[in-house]
Formats: sequence, C-alpha cells, structure tokens
Amino acid sequence: EGGRGSTTGRRRNRLRNGLVIAEVALALVLLSGAGLLIKSFARLQNVNPGFNPRNALTFEISLPKMQYSDDASIVRFNNEAQRRIAALPGVEAAGFSTILPLAGTNSDSSFAIEGRTSDKKSPSPDEERREVSPDYFRALQTPLIRGRFFRDADNADAPLVIIVNQAFAKKFWPNEDALGKRIVMGSMSKDPKWTTIVGIVGDIRHFGLDIDPKPEMYVPFAQSAYFTTIYVVRSNQDPRIVFSAIRREIQTIDPAVPLANVRTFENVIGDSVAPRRLSVVLLGVFAGVAVLLASVGIYGVMSFLVVQRTHELGVRMALGAQRSDVLKLVLGRSLKLISAGTIIGLIVTLMSTHTLRALLYSVSAFDTATFALVTVLLGAIALAASYLPAMRATRADPMVVLGHNT
Repeated sequence: EGGRGSTTGRRRNRLRNGLVIAEVALALVLLSGAGLLIKSFARLQNVNPGFNPRNALTFEISLPKMQYSDDASIVRFNNEAQRRIAALPGVEAAGFSTILPLAGTNSDSSFAIEGRTSDKKSPSPDEERREVSPDYFRALQTPLIRGRFFRDADNADAPLVIIVNQAFAKKFWPNEDALGKRIVMGSMSKDPKWTTIVGIVGDIRHFGLDIDPKPEMYVPFAQSAYFTTIYVVRSNQDPRIVFSAIRREIQTIDPAVPLANVRTFENVIGDSVAPRRLSVVLLGVFAGVAVLLASVGIYGVMSFLVVQRTHELGVRMALGAQRSDVLKLVLGRSLKLISAGTIIGLIVTLMSTHTLRALLYSVSAFDTATFALVTVLLGAIALAASYLPAMRATRADPMVVLGHNT
C-alpha cells in the first residue's frame, strides 16, 4: 500500500476516509427517514378508528337483481339474515351497511336544510351517506352521543329519519343541537319529504386512519334499500369460528346467494395501512444495510490504520504510553470520521426529510427527538465497529513490534 511518506498512500487513505464519511452520512439519512416513518406508523396504529375492530368479522352479500327486483324483497332477505346471524351462539351483535369503513369506497348525497335557502353563491351541501341496519352501530361498537339508534319500526312506511355523526352536527349546527333538525334529500321542492335527525353517533374514520372524519349521514336500510350489503358480525371469540354457521344460515334462506370478501375487521385495518407499512419496511431494510456497510467500512479503515501504524504504536508504548492512550488515539481517529459523516448526514437529512411529509402522520418532518435518537444509535454502532481494532492495537507487545520492524 505504499510507505509512510508515499503520496499514493495518502491519497488512498483520503479515499477510504471519504467513503467511510459518505457511508455514515447515508446511513444517518436513511435511519432518520426510517425513524420518522416508524414513529408515524406507531402513532397511526394508536388512532381510534371510531369502532372496535377486535372480534369483528365482515363479509359481503350481493343479491341477484332478477330474484330481488324490489326494495321489499331485499329488505326481507337482509332482515331475516341479520336475525338468524344474531341468534347464533357466540354472536354478540350483527348489522349491515352499504359501505364498510376503511374499504376504500364512498357514496355522497346532496340535501337541503330546513329554514336555509340555497343559490348559486351557496349551493346545497353534499356529504357522505350510508344505508345501515338498526344494529349496525352496536356491531361496530360506535358510541351513541345523543338521541337513539334506528329501530325495526323505521321502515318504508314510517316517517323518514336519519342519524348523523358529530362532524356533521358540528359543521351544520355549530352552536345548536342538531337533534330534531330536518333536512330533505336532494333539492328543496314545493312539497318536501322531510327527514328528521333522531341520533348523533361518534365519528368513524371511513377514508383512512390518517384522514380526519368527514361529515356523514346514515339512513335506515329499510327506507333506502340496496342489493349489495356488507355485514359486520361481532363475536365473543374468534369470529372466523362462527363463519361456517353464518354461511349455513344464509344458504338456508337462499342457496344461490354467495358470501364474498370475508375478512376480520383487523385485516381491513391492516389492508388500509399496507402502503405505509411497506414504506416502513423498505426504508428500514435500506437503513439497516446502510448501517451495516458503514460499520464494516469503519472496521476496515480502523483495522488498516492499526496495521499501518503498528511501528508507531509500538514506539509510543515503548516510551511509556499506556494502553488507554493507544485506545484513545485509535478511537479518536474513528470519532473524527464518524463526526464528519454525522454532520454531513444531518445537513442532508434536514434538506431531504420534507419529501416524507406525505407519508407522515402526527410527526414533524424535522422531529428533533428522532434525529437525536438515530444519531446516538449510529454513533454507538460506529464506535463499536472501531473498538475491536483499537483493542487489538493495545494488546500488541511493543518489544515484538519493534523487533519485527528493525
């Protein structure tokens, strides 16, 4: 590799040192990004979705339009299916809806509020709408804030009623009680069919755990039937155990009706955060590889430094240098490389983490705690990688070293 005075040796040393600094800087950038994503993902997992996903099973039923051509037949089938499922051993509650939370689908409807005019400057509002069964919120364990849930009596012959969430009530009646207020679906007419708000429920995060709940209104399924329904069955045990019994009950009603998209609600939540989980895993793997490369690079450079300076270290120890002095000398060189890489890495990190903002939830792209933690972690790993060569240098016998070099 060249003598101690060789220009080529010095250039190669600079190249090695530069590569180590670059490895440390890159590892710090990747570790910081991974740390931010992990912290964000952990906070996302603790978000309250507005329902209890544990021990809840979901599945979809689509009734053939030829056999179930009118609302009455659709309502009869689903009411009977819900009744049979709720009566099964181990089932605590069963309900159904036209749209499942976190499933990636939506439906909205325009409406007019009693006593409020609309024109081109202030058009009729348009918000999310779902058709649900009376026991749907009980199956989800979504809390009732005020009023009541739907009843079996809220059928096609009964007065039109609706349940709204807290976000809906706060948006349209911020300083009033929304309970008892009336709206009309669609636009206002001379003879409006008023729909009365009979209940206010807690907010459900329908569009994602990282998206704030939107105003939503819930209509009794019996007053607005649809041929596709999604059931929620809550059990006091693993809900998959009762699925075979649920299938038998549905086939008893109509053997031609299939059950599709059978999942636990925990799987539904898992699927909704899958892209974020993939980002965490990928960046975590890259960060781990970068840390490994940086550690190997530091170990190699320090090992080479010890070999290169064997004679010098032997002279120092022969002249009275203690093992601790040699250890400090080698680790000090390593610390300089680590510090240089850390400073460069922090600068690059601060310049680049804004690109992760779209993937972060409730975490700043410049989270000081995360940066401090990954810096300390990387520094500790890097110093550990340089500790072995340093210890090897302190164990050398100065007489053997000097005799070998004479």
